[in-house]
Amino acid sequence: MLKVSVVIAALNEEKDIEHCLRFIRGQKYPNFDIILVDSCSTDRTVEIARKYVDKILIKKVKGPGPARNLGAKDTHADIVAFTDADTQVAPNWIERMVKDFADPEVIGVGGVLRPRNPRLLDKIMFKINSDWWYRLTAKFGFYQLGTPNCAYRRDAFLKVGGFDESLSMLEDTELSIRMRKYGKLIIDKDLWVYNSARRFKQEGYLRVFIRYLRAYFTMFIGKGVKEGHFDTIEH
Repeated sequence: MLKVSVVIAALNEEKDIEHCLRFIRGQKYPNFDIILVDSCSTDRTVEIARKYVDKILIKKVKGPGPARNLGAKDTHADIVAFTDADTQVAPNWIERMVKDFADPEVIGVGGVLRPRNPRLLDKIMFKINSDWWYRLTAKFGFYQLGTPNCAYRRDAFLKVGGFDESLSMLEDTELSIRMRKYGKLIIDKDLWVYNSARRFKQEGYLRVFIRYLRAYFTMFIGKGVKEGHFDTIEH
């Protein structure tokens, strides 16, 4: 049976972390643990998390990419799964993920995102951007395994160096591009999570969309991504 480590990066997430961890802890799959990587939160994130997680790593890092790499290096599990501190995973999330890894050629699995506490606009935009778009681009070999809902074989993840820590956003897309050279990737429409729409409620879809366009452009022309993203959320 495959061992799974769920890695969560957090910074001042006391409002959401318990909701997130309760749903992960309630998974029926028998062989998993939870690793929280906290970037020196100043609120009660760590205190709340202690009763749910198996390990807490506290280190000041610049963004979630370095935090996720730290968690992946600190486990010997077969599969490293990632989600966000403001995300609610499906009841069979780990079980579904492991089923996809039954194919030995599969080294990475991504799913789709649904909005938590949605407005009608959130439902429409998430369906287009975090479901149909992921599945459509995958048909052309452009995989986007979003970090609120993805997993990799740990040995393959470490072999390619994990997330590019120089990127302020799109580190998950960039990793997917590198990983597909080493094995098979899957976008599973039945692997879903409820992801917070707080960024879009705070900034608006247009502003976030423009930031992503700039980030995609600079990444593909080889200039990296320096757009502020993680630090724009009001925690």
